[in-house]
Amino acid sequence: MKEHNFVKGMGLGMIAGTALGAAMAPKKKTSMKKAAGKAMKTVGQVMENISDEMGF
Repeated sequence: MKEHNFVKGMGLGMIAGTALGAAMAPKKKTSMKKAAGKAMKTVGQVMENISDEMGF
C-alpha cells in the first residue's frame, strides 16, 4: 500500500515540476501557455490511465 502512495507522489511531483518549469521557461508566453496546457492535459490522462490499470 505504501508503494502506491509513493508512485502517486512521484507522479504528482513530476506534474508539478513540469508545470513550474514550463511557467518559468524564457520563451513567448502565449505559445508556452498553450504548450503547458496541452502537456498538463496529456499528463493528467496518462496518470488516470496508470491509476486505472493499477486499480486505484
